[in-house]
Amino acid sequence: MENELTFEDILKIFKKRFWWFFLTVVLTVVITLIYLFNTTPIYEANTTMNIDLSQQSSVSDIFGTQMGITSSKISTEIELIKSRRNLEKVIDNLNLMEYFQAKSENPQEVTRNSVVRALEGMITVSPVNDTNIVRISVQSEDKELAKSIADNLAIVYNDLLRSLSQIEYTARRRFIEEQIPLAEIDLNAAQDNLRNFKEGNNIFLLDERAKFILQFLVSFDQQINTYQIQMEETKIRLQTLNDTLKSMDQEIISSETISINPVVSNLRNQIVNIQVQLAGLEGTKSPSDPEVLRLKEELNQAQEMLKNEISTIVTSQVKTANPMYISLYSQLIQEQAGQQVLQGTIQSLTTLRNTYQSQLKQLPALEQRLMNYEREVRVKENLYVLLLEKLEEAKIAEAGVIGTANIIDPAFVSPNAVKPNKTLTAAIGGILGIFLGILVVFLIEYLDKKVKDENELKMIVKGYPVLGRIPHLHVDNETKDELIVLRDPVSPISEAYKMLASNINFSNAKEPNVITFSSGGPAEGKTMTAANVAISYAQSGNKTLLIDADMRRPRVERILNLKSKNVGLVNHLLRGVSIEQSVKKPFESLNNFFVLPVGTLPPNPTSILTSNEFKDLLDKLKEYYDKVIIDLPPIMVAPDAMIASRYSDGLVLVTRYGQTLKPTLKAAIENITTSGLKLIGTVINDVNEKSSNYYYYYYYSDDGEKSKERRRRSKTRT
Repeated sequence: MENELTFEDILKIFKKRFWWFFLTVVLTVVITLIYLFNTTPIYEANTTMNIDLSQQSSVSDIFGTQMGITSSKISTEIELIKSRRNLEKVIDNLNLMEYFQAKSENPQEVTRNSVVRALEGMITVSPVNDTNIVRISVQSEDKELAKSIADNLAIVYNDLLRSLSQIEYTARRRFIEEQIPLAEIDLNAAQDNLRNFKEGNNIFLLDERAKFILQFLVSFDQQINTYQIQMEETKIRLQTLNDTLKSMDQEIISSETISINPVVSNLRNQIVNIQVQLAGLEGTKSPSDPEVLRLKEELNQAQEMLKNEISTIVTSQVKTANPMYISLYSQLIQEQAGQQVLQGTIQSLTTLRNTYQSQLKQLPALEQRLMNYEREVRVKENLYVLLLEKLEEAKIAEAGVIGTANIIDPAFVSPNAVKPNKTLTAAIGGILGIFLGILVVFLIEYLDKKVKDENELKMIVKGYPVLGRIPHLHVDNETKDELIVLRDPVSPISEAYKMLASNINFSNAKEPNVITFSSGGPAEGKTMTAANVAISYAQSGNKTLLIDADMRRPRVERILNLKSKNVGLVNHLLRGVSIEQSVKKPFESLNNFFVLPVGTLPPNPTSILTSNEFKDLLDKLKEYYDKVIIDLPPIMVAPDAMIASRYSDGLVLVTRYGQTLKPTLKAAIENITTSGLKLIGTVINDVNEKSSNYYYYYYYSDDGEKSKERRRRSKTRT
């Protein structure tokens, strides 16, 4: 778990990337504020309506008959409020086509469909908790428009309920009005026939048996007529439901399809048989008789089974989950079931009437004819009176139709905009800024491929010690003096180089003699490190030779300010120049320090380093010098470092804070490991207070400032 981030690591990352985090938060908050100040405020108008579900709904049973049809649910009414029919009515009432065309840059692109879609986006209809109260909310940048739409939609919805109900009452009234003249004509004709028969045959009274038969026949005919009227009313309701479904492009199912269904026919016949049996028991047994109760229970079961079967047939046609459509189909199921029960009832009454009709044939011929005329008159009279009563009821119901929704509160527009919510949006912007800031910090940390502190270095060079931590060296632009150990031997940076030299000595059981310095990539301070470590050894009394073996971009001569560049390592190996002529002593004050520069740059540096002459030279030099320090090219630039390090006692890998790339360093470590080279350890340059975890940096920093001040005073005095 060495790579697992600790809380301390996270704090260091945030400390290092604090400004990225801060700028991200500030930028997010600024963008949020710009959005708040430039976004058009949206206002909301609210109106509430109480939908009385105890009344008959807009498309439910408006006749109040025996089937007990369920009322519409709140969800159905909500769908009806937002229906396209209502929205188009609102558009016409408020001239919204002109309003949106006036606001649009391209008025010709404003269509009725686009305005309907705009209204759908503006309008929200929702129930209030678990009550029958519905809230209509309209959001718009125009306060007056929002208020007008909310008010008008409530009115249009209520008008729609009233008109739908009134259409059905009107259809019922018209049906009854059409039947009354026909019934009156039939009644007059029946009365004339009875009068003419009596006068022509001189017979005016029926005997007791005939009166008995006539009483039952008239009673059955009257019941049949009543149920037939109810059947017609049911047909009107079915037609209204089917028309409504057709207007919504929904598939419908006809009554004929249900009637011919074999299961429905069988159940209807069972109902007829049970009703006939019940009629046969009337007058002979009490309503609480077990046989009567059993037949009634069987009748209820048959009627429920009939309703379920019709429900299965009808609901198989439902193609949508819209609650409004489902409610309509539920009402359609109730009406279809009621129609089948009425058909069965009429059929059973007809069967009972036919029983008494057969008894009529036993009477004398004239008495039969008289009873038929008497019966016809009574039936026509009852039908005529029934139609007149129904007509008055229909007229009263039609005149008294009102909507089932009452407006509780007219539209009210809040004085403050509902969008954007400035407080909430600003808070969200701040929180979002913090999260984005955290994301940016970790993203930059992930994308940053440079080594930024010692912990990152240790994670890459596992198993190898960090030999030295060199603070940042400020190089004077005029002198460009990088030899801090020689120039200021008591400075903090010089002490760091001396500590590095000591750590190299104690890194192995045997003190290394020939030490190579390299880096993963260029510009990481390997030459400056090698030179200062060499001077440290020389100051400690070790006879030290610094060899510049970087034959591609040599820097030792420039750092040491050597005048001659045409004699050196290459001249000795290729041209036979003596080693005494090739080795230089750059500083008279430092007797133990010698340098072997590159000399003339060769065309093929690798061939020189792989030659036996180079190996033999190193064998001779390490016998003469206490320390041989070799500066080599970067490992990932050329194979020179890998080749020359085979002849040394160990390699020191130099890295630089903010410069060394992690992939390059990993590749260099892999190359060293694969080649079997001995890596003494690593050095990190340019350490500062952000990249170092060690107290010595602060000590060195304070001491360094004092040292600089002393040097400035010394220069002033001289």
